[in-house]
Amino acid sequence: MLPLQVEEPILSFSGEKAFEYIKKLAVDIGSRPSGTDAERKSAEWILSEFKRLRLDSRIEEFDAFTGSVKAKRLEVLEPYRAEIPCEVMPLSGSTDPNGVTGGILHLDSYDEEYITADVEGRIIITSGQPANRDRAFAQLKKYRPAGMIIIESTPRAMAKNLWGSPTFRKKYVDIPMVRVTFEDGVKLVKSGVKSMRLIAVTEEKTIRTQNVVAEIRGTLRPEEIIVVGGHYDTVLEVSGAGDNAGGTAIMLELARVFKERGSKRTMRFVAWGCEELGLLGSREYAKRLRETSEAAKKADEEATTELDNTVLCLNLDVHGGLIGTNSAKVLGPPELTAAVKLLSKEKGVVFSVSEAVYSSDGTPLSAVGVPSVSLSRDTPSNLLMHSREDEEKWLSPEALRIHGVFAEEFLRRYVAEAAAWPFERTIPEKQKKEIEEYFKKAGRKLP
Repeated sequence: MLPLQVEEPILSFSGEKAFEYIKKLAVDIGSRPSGTDAERKSAEWILSEFKRLRLDSRIEEFDAFTGSVKAKRLEVLEPYRAEIPCEVMPLSGSTDPNGVTGGILHLDSYDEEYITADVEGRIIITSGQPANRDRAFAQLKKYRPAGMIIIESTPRAMAKNLWGSPTFRKKYVDIPMVRVTFEDGVKLVKSGVKSMRLIAVTEEKTIRTQNVVAEIRGTLRPEEIIVVGGHYDTVLEVSGAGDNAGGTAIMLELARVFKERGSKRTMRFVAWGCEELGLLGSREYAKRLRETSEAAKKADEEATTELDNTVLCLNLDVHGGLIGTNSAKVLGPPELTAAVKLLSKEKGVVFSVSEAVYSSDGTPLSAVGVPSVSLSRDTPSNLLMHSREDEEKWLSPEALRIHGVFAEEFLRRYVAEAAAWPFERTIPEKQKKEIEEYFKKAGRKLP
């Protein structure tokens, strides 16, 4: 008797289609900061794409705290006069329209050892991040500098547009912060600047924002849910082509592929909101799963909940770099890591695979017990993330295809067609501690 011949399916992920999605988000819509009309427009466009694919889709809203910049200026006052281009971190602190003036103090970093009485009333200029932000901010609260200038660590790159940390600010102290290029930072320090004026007028508000969710219901095991997600928001004034129109584009193209292919298990596609503000969209999603599960089990401890049935998250963040390498970060059982490694070897596509926390939207789901795989593209242009230089010119359809085809094959093999779920739904204790430490260090609450 001849052995059964199993025909391998032809993979159908299109890098060209995914690249068109990038152009829509990063070029046609552009910068998509949380709470803006552009962010809402992006969400509505993604929803329309899901509906065009005839997917059961919806918007899930939640509240988020965000900010905007109303005025910015950085001036050298002594020993010469000059204006220095800068970017404001709007959730770190604000000045009045006249700004703050102060003597300049250059520090290697703002670790607690350097934060002494010498910083009081002065403007700190530094490039290094503290090893322990809690202890550093406790010292900053005690001695209260007038402001901070953060020098970018990468030469020949624009200053980054980052939000700042409202958590540390609320807990400790308001400090208006701006960022400058490496070159301008070096010039300021070498020229012996003595005093400066820093203007950073910001506006803060609580806004209503959203995740965008679509679903392909499983045909054989619909109760088993796999989340496939990528965030669509950006920081201020940044088109976010690689971070993360690329990941959103792969997610959308995978939704098209599996709408045509079908799946034994339910596949839930999510465009996460507010990732750049601290993984807020995925944290809210994970929190709702946890709270609903706890309420159900309180009523019936034998209840099986949606959280119990959510068995995997595939997260896509930072994608499309023409020149680069491939990375996979896994939180979950050893066999999940092994499966990613084996698929990489089998398909001849090199991935650096490790068990580690990735600072993105898979981690909040793992914090509530859902194993996650986070795929990303490591490329030199990633140094330009969170700046105006994160543009589609650094990206390519072929790089999108590499990750898209790999993700499609992984999902086909282990989700869409597997006779039984192949991975234990568990997060090892060591990884649980690493997740807790990640959230603590970032000043973020566990979901």
